Amino acid sequence: MIRFVPPLLRNPAFRWYFVARTSSHLGDGLISIALLFGALGLGASPTGVGLVLLAGRLPVVVFTLVGGVVGDLVSRRAVMLAADVVRCASQGLTAALLITGTAALWHLAALQAVAGAANAFFVPAAAGLVADVVPEGQRRQANALVNTAQNAAALVAPVVSAALVATIGAGVSFAVDAITFAVSAAALVALRVPDRSMPRRPALLDALRHGWRDFRARPWLQATTVQVAVINGVCISPFLVLGPIIADQRLGGPLAWAFIGNGYAAGALLGSTVALRWRPRRPLRAAVTIPVALAPLLVLLAAGAPVPVLAAAAVPAGVQAALYAVLTDTARQVHVPADLVGRATGFSTVVGLAAAPVGMALAGPAAERVGTDAVLLIGALVAVVSAPLALAVRSVRQLPAEAEPGH
Repeated sequence: MIRFVPPLLRNPAFRWYFVARTSSHLGDGLISIALLFGALGLGASPTGVGLVLLAGRLPVVVFTLVGGVVGDLVSRRAVMLAADVVRCASQGLTAALLITGTAALWHLAALQAVAGAANAFFVPAAAGLVADVVPEGQRRQANALVNTAQNAAALVAPVVSAALVATIGAGVSFAVDAITFAVSAAALVALRVPDRSMPRRPALLDALRHGWRDFRARPWLQATTVQVAVINGVCISPFLVLGPIIADQRLGGPLAWAFIGNGYAAGALLGSTVALRWRPRRPLRAAVTIPVALAPLLVLLAAGAPVPVLAAAAVPAGVQAALYAVLTDTARQVHVPADLVGRATGFSTVVGLAAAPVGMALAGPAAERVGTDAVLLIGALVAVVSAPLALAVRSVRQLPAEAEPGH
């Protein structure tokens, strides 16, 4: 059986890193359903539910950039470990409050804000730690393996969480969530990685300015960041807001929407598997083109296609999301200096994340003004047009898979 284990997982350092990331992804996947039904169980209105969800997401937008800087200046492993401890504590306390019946809505909002802030430090540090743990030539495979685990968790975790909420209660789902972060922390304790040499540790603002100068000096990094933001704001966010409404009104309700979502998650898992073997010579040329695969799903949803057709169209949409993530993550880890990867990830992530709530906030008013179908069709058009616009940047077309000598 050992010959079927990917060679990277035989590397003890990467194996512990993989366990930490996989457990953390599983924990992230458990939260959404448990939080939603936990809030509803406390009598929250739709507005209250939205505020609780926003409380968990807003700190990610606010603190991700700071998290990227901190991850470049100190031990990335230590940053991830601290974030896991905080998330374990916050979700464990949420579980205790729900199980004992003493929780209030503001408890959920406050504790999810703490967990969101911790996540904002964990993600950039985790992206940078790949460069510390894995040799350059193996980073694409490392990202693909982690992405595969993430997408598998996206398939499994909601089902587990829903089963726990339905049979035992949301509090128990949060307790299991806390355990996943404890497992991640234990794996990070076992992980041994050489200390990065840093002759002089700059001040936080100086480090931020240095990271921004490097970000501005890389047109390919700016182009992919802008594309992600546009796709999130104009394509994905309206889909997530308007899709459930269409499913409720035209397609048969929540089960139909879940079926479409499973198609997307299955596609993402397939895309991660493809990324393990696919090695394009010009990775960003491929990456910025594949968001076109979103367009059929948006067009078919606007056209009122039946659920099986929509679920089938969601598969390539999920494939493109996974491939895009692996190719762009690897490009940053290979072509950005190792001591700046966290900041590059922070800048890219915060711009993309900030666009999502803006898109969600505007999707409803836009649909009321021009119609739900029109908003989705505009999103499909943007997904298609974003590819040639990104390809117009020469460094996007020419960036090689491997770093040039002297990098």
